[in-house]
Amino acid sequence: MKKQFIPKANKKICLNKLFLHTIGIIFLVSLFAGCSTEKNTRASRAFHNLTSHYNIYFNANESIKDGVQNIEENIENDYTQILPIFKSSIPSSAGMVRSDMDYAVVKGSKLIEIHSITKKPKPKRNRTRRYIEFASQEEFNKWIDDSYILIGKAYFYQHNFSAAITNFSYVVRKFSEEETKYEAFVWLIRSYTELERYIEASEIIQAVQGDDNFPKNLEVDLALATADYYKRQGDYLEAIKFLEIANSKIIWKSNKARYQYIIAQLYEELGQPAKAAEAFTEVTKMNADYGMHFNAMINAAGVFSGEGDTEKLKKDLNKLLRDKKNIDFKDQIYFALGNLFFKEGNRDMAVENYRKSVANSFQNQYQRALSAITLADIYFEDLNYKGAQAYYDSAMIIIDDTYPNYNELSVKYRSLTNLVDNLNTVERQDSLQRVALMPEAERKALIANLISEEQERQRNIENLAMQSGSSYYRNNRTGWVWEAKIPGLDGIFIILKLFHTEK
Repeated sequence: MKKQFIPKANKKICLNKLFLHTIGIIFLVSLFAGCSTEKNTRASRAFHNLTSHYNIYFNANESIKDGVQNIEENIENDYTQILPIFKSSIPSSAGMVRSDMDYAVVKGSKLIEIHSITKKPKPKRNRTRRYIEFASQEEFNKWIDDSYILIGKAYFYQHNFSAAITNFSYVVRKFSEEETKYEAFVWLIRSYTELERYIEASEIIQAVQGDDNFPKNLEVDLALATADYYKRQGDYLEAIKFLEIANSKIIWKSNKARYQYIIAQLYEELGQPAKAAEAFTEVTKMNADYGMHFNAMINAAGVFSGEGDTEKLKKDLNKLLRDKKNIDFKDQIYFALGNLFFKEGNRDMAVENYRKSVANSFQNQYQRALSAITLADIYFEDLNYKGAQAYYDSAMIIIDDTYPNYNELSVKYRSLTNLVDNLNTVERQDSLQRVALMPEAERKALIANLISEEQERQRNIENLAMQSGSSYYRNNRTGWVWEAKIPGLDGIFIILKLFHTEK
């Protein structure tokens, strides 16, 4: 290979660059070696601030952002209830972000442990007032208070609210002259509200609302935290006021749509359908996802409140049923139709539509539970205890103790289950005695026919379950929701169902 020729002048330049680079490395190594937290110099402070920010705090903060994004993207809105102002308030959110928040806590703790500078700087001979104020600080790394805030947020999202309060309160006490104390105040309001410690939350709200130095960039966060505080206590008018304040300052339309939807729900809860309809209509003009847009649209039309022309509402709902893009919302449409028929006093048509709502509820577990409970309540009123127990059972599989009136529903469900078990026992004995009195050939033919019908039914249910992935149909496989009847032979069906399940 031909040797490359390098002019002497270029060689000299390269050697000079190498020399300067080497000197730079030696300088940096010697500088950082002297940057112990036991020293408080301009160089040591610069080093620890730089390392804290870009090497530790940044990564920890990104982990929290990832966790929050996970909550926002993966927790579905339950439109059968008033939406929470913060999705992170939903109990299931804590488990979704545990690893992200654990990482943030570890990183934040590491930053505090190895980069905190508490040693006082060397005193100067000519000390100015500014220097005296500087030297009187307890902490000289400007990222330590931010780290406590970060750790507090991580604990908050894990629903460890007591640990979160400890960290936020520390910032308020130890960094009372820093702007971070205001951020700590906002998160303390949220933490106390989550724990239903409303007196402490109220004291902070009153304190910061009268503080002229409160940062403008935290005004939206404060308004939302205050709205949540009032909403949790049922003071919906005050909650609406602060949600409107927040929306007036928010730029991103997707967030505005959520808060506007909650405003509409609160007006509805207050018995002000006109204002509710107006607020729902505003949501349809915003950049909401289709699920929220759809719910706002049918609520604005007065479907669930029963306001307006009933026949026109039915016509509009049936038109929505035919629209292919509403295939995932059929359960809600059938439920709305059921409500309209029920308000008219047409219980048979109401029941039919509620049953269709349950049968078409593949994606929306919240709607499935509401439709099943509504149908179960009607059956219970009609003394159809088997039907009531069956649909309560379908709902109880989905809901947990956070569901409204859960304890009451649970007691009714257990009582009905005992009652139905006893009824089935009596019917089974009657059926067995009736079958035992049949001629042998007729008895064998009956049993063979029932077995064949049951096997065919189970195959159909399994096919539906595979197509839809619906836990409702998987629940049917245990035989709870039993629609097929042959007069006088219910007990035989029960035996066949038990036999099939155990097998």
